[in-house]
Amino acid sequence: MGLKSVTSFCTAVMILWNLIQFLIYDLPYFIYRSADKLKWDMLIAYIVYSIGRISGMRLVKKFFESHFPYFKDESEDFKRWTVKQIVELGGTPFVPSRKYYRATGSWSQRVRNYVTLRSLLQVVIPPGRRYSMEKILIAVDDGHGMYTAGKRTPLFEDGTYMKENEFNRAVVDKLIVHLKRNCFDVLHVSAGDTDVPLKTRTDLANNTIPNGFGRPADAMVSVHANALGSAWNSKAKGIEIFYRSGYKAGKKLAQDIQEYLVKGTPLINRGLKTSNLHITREADMPAVLVEGAFMDNPEEALLLESDAYRSECAEEIARGLCQFFGRTYVEVPPDAAPLPAGAYPVNFVVGRSEFDGLIIDGRSWAPARDVLTAIGIKTWMFEKKSISINGTAVETKIINGIGYIKSVDLQTIEVAKVFLEPDAVNTKRVIIYPKEVTTNE
Repeated sequence: MGLKSVTSFCTAVMILWNLIQFLIYDLPYFIYRSADKLKWDMLIAYIVYSIGRISGMRLVKKFFESHFPYFKDESEDFKRWTVKQIVELGGTPFVPSRKYYRATGSWSQRVRNYVTLRSLLQVVIPPGRRYSMEKILIAVDDGHGMYTAGKRTPLFEDGTYMKENEFNRAVVDKLIVHLKRNCFDVLHVSAGDTDVPLKTRTDLANNTIPNGFGRPADAMVSVHANALGSAWNSKAKGIEIFYRSGYKAGKKLAQDIQEYLVKGTPLINRGLKTSNLHITREADMPAVLVEGAFMDNPEEALLLESDAYRSECAEEIARGLCQFFGRTYVEVPPDAAPLPAGAYPVNFVVGRSEFDGLIIDGRSWAPARDVLTAIGIKTWMFEKKSISINGTAVETKIINGIGYIKSVDLQTIEVAKVFLEPDAVNTKRVIIYPKEVTTNE
């Protein structure tokens, strides 16, 4: 028997073994896990495509790639679609690096990262704990600064105008709330009123400048409002999203966000665009720049000013991010009340505990009960809508049923040390260290 015959025999045995493994392990387990919601057309497609993929039936492979969009790119779309199905069944989103080698000649093709359900479902968690998986980090950016020259609408009839960052900031603040509710970590790379340099923003996302999370972001979204000029122009209208040319993951992120923005808002779809933008070019992860509407269109400018449209944009961007990462969007609880104007969330860290606080008019406000309990303060009380600590009354705000106190007051009455990261202007995190406290108990 010659070398070529031995090679062909070994190849046939390997293909047969892969087919047996698929039929014995992967297929039955998939049917078992999804029997209650099984779609038979997709099951048949999955079986035929998998067998064709294992055996090298190029005609089968080509047919499915041309008829099913998620089969076009095995390294991205097919893998993401498969992982999404597994996550919905309660599995962890782990994709092993598993390779099959074929012999020379007509079998020279190398198949990489062959995804099997058995290997993906190594660890299964109950559906109720589906969101306890390791968090994904999203970098968010509100384009420009509050005082950046020229970035505003033309004058309205009453002589007023809207600064672009008013829209951008409001959308990002609301987006952060949605992302945290959906168990994402969030990195705000442009907090504050100053126009943060573009390089600083992408360096924070890339963790080239330490961002407090110790790792680069998994995706980046920059929110803007569009304009063709400085005068009113009723022809300029619609939503468009930019991504880096040639970056398939970036394009997929743009597609997912655009899908929801177009469905959820009344504006037309201007499509996906590529351009040599710093945010999309220098970010090491999938990054998009969202142009929410045109500031120089009289009708769209009024939308940009409205809280309802800002809220809608934030929600639809969050839905698109959830779809991109294969997560089911967690709806807003029906009893959840909106934050007051000018307020946005910020993390408070006390030891190993984290709490949701607020930044209001440039001041950080801590959730009183959580923080005081965490730093071991027992001599505090809430009376007549005001909180007293060690007998000293401190300024108090009641928001959505939660009592908040200014973090600086904890330092003033000498019960804790407070550090604002990176600084008081661009606060992304508030760290509190308790002091030695003497009580009368």
